[in-house]
Amino acid sequence: MRVESLTPEQAPLSVRDFFSESTGPLVATMAQVPELLQVAMPMIAQQFGPSALSMRHKEMVILGVSALQGCRYCTQTHTVVAHRQGLSDDEVLVLRGSKANEGEFADRESSLWSYVIAVGAGKVDNAQTERAMASLKNDWMDFEIVEITMLIGTTIMLNRYCIALDIPTAQVHLDWIAQQDWL
Repeated sequence: MRVESLTPEQAPLSVRDFFSESTGPLVATMAQVPELLQVAMPMIAQQFGPSALSMRHKEMVILGVSALQGCRYCTQTHTVVAHRQGLSDDEVLVLRGSKANEGEFADRESSLWSYVIAVGAGKVDNAQTERAMASLKNDWMDFEIVEITMLIGTTIMLNRYCIALDIPTAQVHLDWIAQQDWL
């Protein structure tokens, strides 16, 4: 890791409420700048928490984008989370880019995956995005599309943060992924 993770004792008083027994490196590093943590964490919690989108669909977006962006920490962490949200081994492998999509996703999820690839892969190809959006519009409501798009953007932001600071993956996640032979 390229910056120090603060402990609750080291963190400024104004952000200690963000710490818990399960505090990860995102909070522990953002605590270096309390003003950032106080704004970023509620937004991240809103994006990644319960909403109109199912947690399964959120994890499809988060894991897929993280793998496309090459974020080791987010891909490894959300491999475990996605599996816990009910995605099958084959679905997780598709999202990680370790397996070709051979119909693992139903139509609605297939349009979601196409949109994730079009928008979350890096450089946005307008023609590809338009095709993906046309398919997405058939299966998803506008408010869901807004949330999906914002989740893609938030995930990319966090991917860049984790890559730049070389955030380490929790050992418990690495152990689980190793048991699956997915490292």
